[in-house]
Amino acid sequence: MNKPRIVSLLPSCTEIVCELGLRDQLFGRSHECDFPPAVRRLPACTQPKLNVQASSLEIDREVKTLLQEALSIYQIDTELLQQLRPDFILTQSQCEVCAVSLSEVEQAVGGWGGFQPRVLSLAPNALADVWNDILKIAGALGVAERGVEVVERLKDRVERTAARTRYLPQRPSVACIEWLDP
Repeated sequence: MNKPRIVSLLPSCTEIVCELGLRDQLFGRSHECDFPPAVRRLPACTQPKLNVQASSLEIDREVKTLLQEALSIYQIDTELLQQLRPDFILTQSQCEVCAVSLSEVEQAVGGWGGFQPRVLSLAPNALADVWNDILKIAGALGVAERGVEVVERLKDRVERTAARTRYLPQRPSVACIEWLDP
């Protein structure tokens, strides 16, 4: 059986593929995929349509303008994607602002003649969904047992962290600020 050719358009999917031991089957990535560092050598199949160096306020304005015009804030290099001839394209269907959307990927590959890659889309809402997505990707890529191993290892890591912090006299507070202005 031939090894499937994979393009990941989502950083978490790229990390999952690599964690499953399939780094050598990745042929393309999104502009945001940068871990593990070796994936930076792969061609980027997406790019933002806005100035990512702008201030939060300017980016917010650009995003709102693009969305009001019913435009995506990302662009898929469909020519490159077709040249890479992936068997699988990994993406997400949770947030149209966070990454290339499922509909954009489906539109990009919809007119290809001869072959049609399988598009796997993730939309986790809870940690259990992440575990299931890992299993879903592993199963689709033919390494279901490795997927189970990865999930068990990650669950164990979470459990060990919880056990080490369970009896702290004062639990730390964490604030995660994604956007500063507005």
